[in-house]
Amino acid sequence: MNKRKPLDQRRAEIVEAGLSVALREGVESVTVRRVAQEAGISLGTVHYCFDDKDAMLRAMGRSIAMRASEPVIAALEVGPDRKALASATVDALLVGLKEHQHMRLLTFEFAVSGARTPVLREVAQAHLKQSIAMTREYLQRLADVAGVTWATDIGDLARMTALRIDGIELAWMVDQDDEAAREGFAVLARDVFDEMRPEQ
Repeated sequence: MNKRKPLDQRRAEIVEAGLSVALREGVESVTVRRVAQEAGISLGTVHYCFDDKDAMLRAMGRSIAMRASEPVIAALEVGPDRKALASATVDALLVGLKEHQHMRLLTFEFAVSGARTPVLREVAQAHLKQSIAMTREYLQRLADVAGVTWATDIGDLARMTALRIDGIELAWMVDQDDEAAREGFAVLARDVFDEMRPEQ
């Protein structure tokens, strides 16, 4: 007799199926029915795990953002030295981009689809908020590790940083120029680290 899978595990499987469909066929091909087919489960199971398609798409966006952020979060382990932190962060951004380029491309597809299609706009906005929120979390962790505060409001800094990362990554998607991307990330890191102030 098969035991029912835990809800979190089932949701994760549905997200993976949704990402597989999106990567292969495009974001607009992601439907509850199509994802259920991909996962080999019933429509009812998908609806049990997610209130609607938008909730499933938002979960897919969170999954992409988490994967992309893992190398950058790991870079904090180098310790409080600012030069080492900046260098490790630049390396991690490039590694994360190259390792997850297809997933990152999906985030841009979500954004374009959301700008073009009113039905997907709310999902695209949610993905943008997730990206900025995760950048803010990284900046807070970075400040804690380095023992500093930020001269600029952390929310504003997170938004600026997230959008600049998107721009550098999108350019890399087009030209595949690793050195140009590394330089872009290095300039961004310098600008962010210039915002550091010693804790009072």
